[in-house]
Amino acid sequence: MQFLTLLRQAPRPLAFGALHSFGSSFGQTFLVALFVPFIGASLAINETEFANIYAGITIGSALCLPFIGRLIDRIDILRYSLATMILLAIGCFIIASAQSIWMLIGALFILRLAGQGLMTHVSMTGIARYFDRSRGRALAIASFGFPAAEAIMPVTLLALIAVFGWRMTYAGAGVFVLIILMPIAILLIRDNAKFREAPGKSTKTENKKATATNRNGELDESPTTSSHPRLFRSRYIWFCMPMLAAPPLVMTALFFHQGSIAASKSIDLAWFAAGFTVFAITSVIGAFGSGPLIDSHTARKLFPYHLIPAIGAVVLLALAENPVMIPVYMGMLGVTTGFATTLRTAIIPELVPLDEIGAVRSTLTAVMVLASAIGPAIYGWMFAANIDIGTTLWITIVAMAVVSVLSWMSERPGFYIPPGIARQAGE
Repeated sequence: MQFLTLLRQAPRPLAFGALHSFGSSFGQTFLVALFVPFIGASLAINETEFANIYAGITIGSALCLPFIGRLIDRIDILRYSLATMILLAIGCFIIASAQSIWMLIGALFILRLAGQGLMTHVSMTGIARYFDRSRGRALAIASFGFPAAEAIMPVTLLALIAVFGWRMTYAGAGVFVLIILMPIAILLIRDNAKFREAPGKSTKTENKKATATNRNGELDESPTTSSHPRLFRSRYIWFCMPMLAAPPLVMTALFFHQGSIAASKSIDLAWFAAGFTVFAITSVIGAFGSGPLIDSHTARKLFPYHLIPAIGAVVLLALAENPVMIPVYMGMLGVTTGFATTLRTAIIPELVPLDEIGAVRSTLTAVMVLASAIGPAIYGWMFAANIDIGTTLWITIVAMAVVSVLSWMSERPGFYIPPGIARQAGE
């Protein structure tokens, strides 16, 4: 099997990627949410106040990510990783000792930036840079850390909270990052100079002198002579941006308002809760299934179609009256999630030089985080405007279809020629 062959060929870089995707859980919503009742009781804030604080912090961390994330193109990735883990551990220690809302805000900001943002960034960027022909499979393996954490961490941490309390548990998470994750990260890639190397260092001088020839035979400015990657000056990315934002926006909104959706359809909420198990399984299947397809067809060709399972899922939800359909709906969402996890990183090296991957990926990640933050609010505004849930779901279906068409249109000739293709055309 090709996945096993890849694991035998490069076990340490792949483990490094999975380690970071697993470790990102300490700043992910699914884990932080476990502590909300305990934090609220300790600091005398209700769930609504916490949700408002959390949304603001998520937006703030997303705005910082492009500036901090681009440094990975210039810094040894192991040093970047260790700095990220230290920052994550500090966030764990601060939240464990928080005695005021301001300490809570500071801690959550660090956890969201370092956990959800930078740990994931290290995992996906490192793997995308190091692997070429097997990039899709490699990203699928590295992303396995996400569902592994979702399966293991909630049960483990709830048990620890019951025994030691929430403060000691989060402090223990910080210790775990420092004495377990950091040494493992060092051991995995300490001697792998190729994986650790920041491409921006070796290409900076060359890129200043490099020029590319466009289709008209004219000389183009090298894409790295500007502080803004050329990708962001093309029509292509602006046609694709809604496609990148759609999965986190729609799924976060659907999950956040699933109680209202269940009530409107007279379906027990337990069906939705059970559906998350199916969601986790199909997201793994989607990620591993997308890997070989990316390697054989390229991420760019597959990208316009990855929302199709999610569109089908929401159609099913809009029509569903039988609760048995809910696990099917959740499973279809999981397929899109799995595909999106690998596609949205695998597509970047097909569009930009290696020394711009970090800058581009961090910016696009910030867009997706912002989308996940505003998704529940958009649905809330629609409900407040007396738009019923059925209509809201059909609007969602149409919107996803439109953004899929826009992404497909972006592949029209001339919308964007990646620098590598431009150089080959001029040779």
